[in-house]
Amino acid sequence: MGDFKLKGLVAAPFTPFHENGDLNLTPIEPYMNLLLADGVKSVFICGTTGEGPSMTLPERKSLAEKWVQVGKDKLDAVVVHVGCGNLRETIELAKHAKEIGASAIASIPSVFFKPKTIDLLVDYMREISLAAPDLPLYYYHIPGLTGTDFPMDDFLGAAKGRVPSLRGIKFGDPNLINFGHASERFGHEYQMCFSKDELLLPSMTFGSEAFVGSTYNFCGKPCNRVIAAFKNKDLEGAQKDQFKFLAMVKIIVQYGLNVATQKAMMSLSRIDLGPTRAPIPNTSAEQKEALKKDLTEMGYFEWIN
Repeated sequence: MGDFKLKGLVAAPFTPFHENGDLNLTPIEPYMNLLLADGVKSVFICGTTGEGPSMTLPERKSLAEKWVQVGKDKLDAVVVHVGCGNLRETIELAKHAKEIGASAIASIPSVFFKPKTIDLLVDYMREISLAAPDLPLYYYHIPGLTGTDFPMDDFLGAAKGRVPSLRGIKFGDPNLINFGHASERFGHEYQMCFSKDELLLPSMTFGSEAFVGSTYNFCGKPCNRVIAAFKNKDLEGAQKDQFKFLAMVKIIVQYGLNVATQKAMMSLSRIDLGPTRAPIPNTSAEQKEALKKDLTEMGYFEWIN
């Protein structure tokens, strides 16, 4: 397990729903093939982008089973986010992920009764680790949504030896100082996976080699170009695509920086995955048409291909 390592772009897939809100597993395989065609070879399912917290346990299990099934011998890794509002359901999903052959698991802390200290957070993650001791475990650090925000180097220091299957952190916070401290102190022992897409290029200067994000569902090719240019010491080339990426993000923000806007972008450029679940507001037909116009003007559709 210590050798397990995520590499490159890891898409956080959107969850397909029928128009009535029911889970729709039919698009998963063609969806996966589109990711592979863009050079995206791993997925992180049931997280924020996948609307995991809005799904029932049976739905999350069904979705995980489908991704593992279609990804067998095709995807490098299927990481299942198992975090729930309580520890017992989180443990249930962790055990299920092990049973179906997932590559790894990840979890947020509980978000209503929050861990007030690093030690309490470590104890929480330890229970998840012990439930699936053979699966690599990533702590999902996204303080903007969970409200739990500790220095990640302090967390890793406290977790060492106490969370046996801990493999690293999915770092969903723009605080590159925090990320840098954790990478410097523990990058040789734990994997730091950066998860703020708009800071892809800066994160590589701090040693990140794996990047988990929502936009990699439709921007795999240009983001892979950023990575390749950086590795080839072509900073100007990397910046060119990174700046174009920021122009796209600016448009996304104008239409609401949420799952619905990005699902609309998926339907415009890749595959229709249906609506979002409440309380995330869906994009109207008028908004979608205006979004298409703005994306066309910035050259988005040519850029992503």
